[in-house]
Amino acid sequence: MNAGIHSAVSGSIAAQVRLDAIANNLANASTPGFKAARYVQAAEQVGTPLASPGAVATPVVSGHLETDYGQGPIHESGNTLDVALAGEGFLVVATERGERLTRRGNLAVDVEGFLTASDGSRVQGQGGDIQIPPGPLVITPDGAVRVDGGEVGTVRVATVAEPARLVREAGTVFAPGEQPLVDVEPGTVRIVQGAVEGANASPVESLMALIETVRGFEAYMRAAERLDGATGRAISDVGRV
Repeated sequence: MNAGIHSAVSGSIAAQVRLDAIANNLANASTPGFKAARYVQAAEQVGTPLASPGAVATPVVSGHLETDYGQGPIHESGNTLDVALAGEGFLVVATERGERLTRRGNLAVDVEGFLTASDGSRVQGQGGDIQIPPGPLVITPDGAVRVDGGEVGTVRVATVAEPARLVREAGTVFAPGEQPLVDVEPGTVRIVQGAVEGANASPVESLMALIETVRGFEAYMRAAERLDGATGRAISDVGRV
């Protein structure tokens, strides 16, 4: 393949991946606890360096998606079952696939009286599932769950050694993979009752990035078409000679 076309096509593919990530960020801009995906792009020279001293190296665009685990804005909800994490770490939930991590704190109580996440998976305390009896509920900043003044559990907040290696299974749920869960150090996170953490993806910034990426994709495609046309004309001219 023509080196220029290779470069332009690689750029258009990278733009398409980035476009998909930005579109997903926009779609989840109002999802509590959502963590945005960012496309980290780089240009590299692939293949044997050009022998001609006056030749210009043609870069090939490559990159990968990373999750931004930065803090999202905290909004009051007025729901006593809602919690927001201010600081590092994740809520731990039990699923059929094992323990998972999430920052989505719009919680509920299931028919059996257990504290659950929005998808029905049970929120884990230091001793396992947390059962909520009837009565006024208070969740303290350090995670203690109290009903009618009596403590019924402590919300577990955990993390992993390398958050970059977490696997996103759904919009707000992450699998630890082979990494063990580690409880966060006391004082590094504060639990805010009656509030939820918003997505850390700004709709305005995402929209601007979307427009920029679409324009970049179109520029790459135009470049590929022109280079392809130039190659076709060159072949045709050689044939006439």
